[in-house]
Amino acid sequence: MDLPEDIIADILRRLPVKTLVRFRCVSKSWRSLIADPTFVRTHLSRLIKSHIAFGTASRIVLSRYADRLLSLQHHLNDEGVAVAEELGLDLVKDLPYYVKGHCDGLICLVINNGDKGLLVLYNPSIRVHRKLPIPRNYRSTREVFGIGYDPTINDYKIVRVPSMYCRMKVKDYVPRVEIFTLKSNTWRALPDEETPPYFVEHVFQATNANGGIYWLCEDRDASRCVILRFDLVQEKFSVVPAAPDEFHWSITWLGSLKDSLSVIHSQRTSHIHIWSTKDDKNWTKLFSIPKLQGLNPSVYSFRYTPLCYTETGALLMNIRGEGFMMYDPRDNSFRQVEVRGVEHHLQETVYCESLVSPSLGNGDENEASGREDRRSRLADTTARGIRLLVLGFKRGMSFNGGGRSGRR
Repeated sequence: MDLPEDIIADILRRLPVKTLVRFRCVSKSWRSLIADPTFVRTHLSRLIKSHIAFGTASRIVLSRYADRLLSLQHHLNDEGVAVAEELGLDLVKDLPYYVKGHCDGLICLVINNGDKGLLVLYNPSIRVHRKLPIPRNYRSTREVFGIGYDPTINDYKIVRVPSMYCRMKVKDYVPRVEIFTLKSNTWRALPDEETPPYFVEHVFQATNANGGIYWLCEDRDASRCVILRFDLVQEKFSVVPAAPDEFHWSITWLGSLKDSLSVIHSQRTSHIHIWSTKDDKNWTKLFSIPKLQGLNPSVYSFRYTPLCYTETGALLMNIRGEGFMMYDPRDNSFRQVEVRGVEHHLQETVYCESLVSPSLGNGDENEASGREDRRSRLADTTARGIRLLVLGFKRGMSFNGGGRSGRR
């Protein structure tokens, strides 16, 4: 059975990333199609639309101290349990590292290897990583970075901003802003007058949303936190006006929900309020969540980390010291989520699976960690099975690009 190439391409665009990774080895033409930049971008757009609509995530990466990354699906198995799987990025084994940011399935990591340190871009979905050239005066895990996509040049930018740790600990530290683009494979500095008067804690991840990169910074003069934004197209910094919180509560979390900038305003003994904005101006209060009973009030406000929504509309959160919890806004209830395969972790990174290669414009892909795994998984993939898959689509079978991200 032969189908026109445009029909095959349309079918493949509807498949999840995991399936497409396997199908790259079916034939040279399929591999070429799945790696084509236009196909990758179109496939990603379908995934993003699905995840934005429901606020769900493909995966949650859990970072561990001096140990491999773990991957966790946001939905539960038939036993009502979430299961973590170890990712095969050996670069982080036995070394301290931090995830600094993520965008379109690409994860930016800084690794302290005892030498100058490594700056790595990694896509766990296709098991490809790229070691990036380090900027001048690089201080490994103490640095602050963010990553985002600039649609005007069809390229990803990694942005280095002033580090609070370096300001406090490094003699004669000169804060600078530098930008790296994947296609150019080079760093360039912004003029000194463009450097913002704020510093970011190196343990904070950057948030990518609304066409910009965001960090939570401390304004020492005002003794408050501010939200610093970097516009990826204009390459300009600005401070985002705070949500209209009449009590002036502290911002204790900054992240993204449904691809919108979101924050937590909280105080120690009562509710936490989750706010969201799509334009950096108009804020909407999503939830007022009551304090979880039994949580130590002295550390309460910094414990909550919203991750993503589930298909039922519940909010998956990590609460330090308590584990993963499911918050249901319909009745203000919490439910513990059992996660197997995780004894400890330091960071959570919610990301959308994609086919985007870290080697964009570079061509030097490191796929060794995934080749043998893909070959073994493809051993039972036959031409007859592919034909049946295509026939299934022709009969009206629909595959959602995000796996289980569609409405149930």
